[in-house]
Amino acid sequence: MAGQRKSLEHLFITFLGIFSAIAVYSIHAGEAKQVPSVYIVKKGDTLWNISQRYLADPFLWPALWEMNKYIKDPQWIYPGQPLMLKEKTLVPSVHDNLVPSVHDNLVRSEHPGRVVKLPPPMQQPDAMQSEVPAPISEYLINRDLIDSCGYILPRKELLAKEQEEQWGTVIDGQEEKISYSCPDVIYINKGKNQIATGALFTVFRTQDMVFHPETNREIGYPVQVVGIIEVDKVFDKIAMAKITKSFSEIHLQDRIKAYQQVPLPIRSEPNAKIQGTLIASEDERINLATQNIVFLDQGTRQQVQAGNCFSIYRKDPISGASFEEDARFKEKGSPSPSPSLYPWPEIANDVIGELLILNAQENTSTAVITKSADPIMVGCPFSSKP
Repeated sequence: MAGQRKSLEHLFITFLGIFSAIAVYSIHAGEAKQVPSVYIVKKGDTLWNISQRYLADPFLWPALWEMNKYIKDPQWIYPGQPLMLKEKTLVPSVHDNLVPSVHDNLVRSEHPGRVVKLPPPMQQPDAMQSEVPAPISEYLINRDLIDSCGYILPRKELLAKEQEEQWGTVIDGQEEKISYSCPDVIYINKGKNQIATGALFTVFRTQDMVFHPETNREIGYPVQVVGIIEVDKVFDKIAMAKITKSFSEIHLQDRIKAYQQVPLPIRSEPNAKIQGTLIASEDERINLATQNIVFLDQGTRQQVQAGNCFSIYRKDPISGASFEEDARFKEKGSPSPSPSLYPWPEIANDVIGELLILNAQENTSTAVITKSADPIMVGCPFSSKP
């Protein structure tokens, strides 16, 4: 009897262990399915462990890198950065295809230099085909994108704004480091009678002068926004502040100015026929695609407004003239200054992408590429959608 009792006890413990394992697995499986659209990077995170946590496979880290093109080096991500975990349609349209999954066309890699294309995903059921794409604010056009996108200031305007807005400087950090990020503590050269506890500041730096790719005329200095800080303590001549958001590394001598929240752009069509050129990219990329930030040579003076949508066109690769230039000369009855030898002229006018204006200055504007069918480059023309 004693032996039989022990056997029953052993069997009961075995079944209890199995049921416990199943319960734990079910809980974790349920958690794994609840993948957020955007994840805010925390201290100690890496693309590897984030892929393990939300995609159930650490080797899918190249997929996250591909979806978050603003990350220049996959080995360096910083607390406070927004990380997209799901791909959705940027600009909602009833004609858009089904929202792609994170597993569409992924690259699986054990080493950064070794990539293998995954097979195409299985066809979705008919019920899924009729789903309406997510609103624009749920994907990329959110508060973090608007706060982090830069802009271009002409030389004179840059100097005038520095005096008018009384820019300050990051002078030190609580820890001795080369760069800082959320939630590090830094010191700024603003003291009593200048700022108050709780004040928010934008941290930024200026980059090299941008010249127009067609005319080579001077445009201005790109302003790169790297973070947002909140003043914690104010002393006589300096103040201590906590980094609440970091979009890139924050360095000593970076500039600060009072934070101003601007409304999220609402998608709209331009009020006038507007044509122009992509003059630069935010991170100096050569080949541009969806999610990349670009600068344009048209602004509020040309009636460009935040939220406006434009088409991006392929530039004639032989003549070097954009379709707008050819059209202007044809209207005047004179030949184009560089006649196109392209055997299929209509191809030079193909729409290869779309963009949406994030903010507009007087003669320039900042936009995000919302769609790209082919590689887009600085110098490509853009125009009101046909």
